[in-house]
Order: sequence, then structure tokens, then C-alpha cells
Amino acid sequence: MPDTQFNVSAILLSHNCERVIADALRSVLAQDCEPMEIIVSDDASTDGTFAVIQRESEQYAGPHRVILRRRDSNAGSKSAHLNDVFPLASGRYRVSFDGDDVSDPKRVSSILEAFQADDAVTAVYSGYSLMDPAGRPLGRGTVQHPPPGADAARWFARVDAYASGATLAVRRDVVDVFGPLVPEIHEDVVLPFRASLVGKVRYLDEDLVRVRRWQGSFTADANRFISMDRYRARMLQGIGQARRQLDSRLADLRKAAELERIEPETLKELERIARASMADAAATADLVSPSFLVRLRCLARLARSGAYRQELPQNALLTFAPRAYLGYKRRKLGIEADAAAAD
Repeated sequence: MPDTQFNVSAILLSHNCERVIADALRSVLAQDCEPMEIIVSDDASTDGTFAVIQRESEQYAGPHRVILRRRDSNAGSKSAHLNDVFPLASGRYRVSFDGDDVSDPKRVSSILEAFQADDAVTAVYSGYSLMDPAGRPLGRGTVQHPPPGADAARWFARVDAYASGATLAVRRDVVDVFGPLVPEIHEDVVLPFRASLVGKVRYLDEDLVRVRRWQGSFTADANRFISMDRYRARMLQGIGQARRQLDSRLADLRKAAELERIEPETLKELERIARASMADAAATADLVSPSFLVRLRCLARLARSGAYRQELPQNALLTFAPRAYLGYKRRKLGIEADAAAAD
């Protein structure tokens, strides 16, 4: 691991984003903070992304140090890509940037202020706004965060808890203590929980990043509402991913316990929360059962347990009128679909 030369390492990851990478990189270079290390890592782009990165970097004459790297083959996931880059970063704080997003000039300085106000803070993330591929505003993004006064470790112990990865920053010891990320699990699921086990997680209620929403990825996700078969398959896929996230949670808890970073009582409680959240997630599979009675029993069980309380009205619609539920979701997302496609 390199000796610390900078307080902040900004990590910009890119892949096939030739049209927008210049805006993303310029927003990193324009950060109004102390000099920082900027690592731009391209994940084997097949378009002109890296050429744009090189051009923008050559034209830069500011205070930040810029390091360029390019993978020979695609890492396969953002977590795997970060595993390559983290050992190269020398800063105490690692701030994540994505190649198709644009950060506010004061983003890093705001993050630093949050870290430096309390030395126990090990991760910071913020709100964000959305924009379309052309950069036109689409409103504010939805960001999960612990309510005021809530314990971050208990909040992030749930298998469905995450922070917005496009806005995330972590202290170096979060990476040092737990080691590499699991490539198959998103970093915004893993890093906040790890940070909560060794310190505090701070949420900034400011839109410090403009996140680009691409029509292709948006439509691919929204297409689960075209038919019950697709919706059922996507839900079951999500439950399988939640099981992998449970394994990750339990492994991180074991690691923290081995290093005596958490008390035995806390270990047991966080394990209980993680397992209970997995049971809640698994129980939702019956909401897409072809049997109305199975769906009804599932809805009653979820209502009694208090799981997914905010989603109860939608779950009730899914239980009693699955086609109406899919139609509601399609209308909300602006998706056109032939009614005959819904089974």
C-alpha cells in the first residue's frame, strides 16, 4: 500500500461513456478543495472513452494530481474494478465518482467537512438529482438513509439496506480492515455496513451529484412490469441476491468480531437483524404466487410482522389485483405495454 501523500483520493471509474466522460472528469478536476489525488480508471472501454480521458487530463493544469490507468479486460462489476483501484489510492479518504455523472464543485469539500467534524465518521454519502442522457433535469433521486438518532449499524445490517454509490466516500481503514469487496455484490451495499461496524456513517441531505439516467438500463429494469412472469422472475432473482448479501453481512460481522471491533452482544443483535431481514425478503416471494390464497396469507403475515410497512398499499394491490398493480407501475414509469402481455 502506498504511503499517504494526499488527504483525499478521488476515484473516477469509466466504461464506454465516451460522450459524457469529459463532463464527469471536469467536475472532478473542478473540486474546490485541497489538492487531492485523482485516479481515473477505465474498465477496458471499447469506444473512445480513454482517449477523451487522456485529452482532458493533458489539458489540465490545476493543483490536483491525476493518475490514469486502463484495464486490459473488463472487470465484470464495479466492486471488482474497485478492488483493483483501492490498493493504488494513497489518501485517507476515498471518494467515488462515476464516469457518466457530474459532481457539484463543493462535493469533496462538503464530504471532508463531515469527516473532519467527527473523527469517528468512517463513511459519508449524500443526496443526488437525476438527469437524462442530454443532461436535462429529471428531479431528485430517492436516497435511503437512517432516520435521525438511528444506529447506522442496525440500519445497514438489513440485507436490503444500501447507500447511494454515486455519492459515497469512505475512510481508508474501512477498506484496510475488511479487505476486498465481493465482486458479485454492489459496493454501495457492502461499504456502508462495513463503515458502520468500525465507526459512524453520515448522510448529507444535499444533492451533491447529478446522476445520469440512461434509457437502456432504465427500460431493462422497468420491463419487469410487462408481465407477471417477468415480475415474478425478477423478484425471485432479487431474493437470491439478498441471500448473497446476507452471507456478506455475516462474513463482515465475523471479521469485525475477530478484530474485536464489536461487542459479542452487538454481534448477536446485528446477526439477528440481518437474518430477520432475509426472512422478510424471502417471504415476499409468495406475493407473486399464482394462488390468491397464498398471496393473501403472505400479505397478512407481512402486515403482522411490520415488514415493508411503507409498501403495504402496493403489496395489497399486488395481492388482490396483480394486473392492476403492473398497470399502475407501467403508468407511473411511462411504459407502454399491450394488455395482452400481462398474464
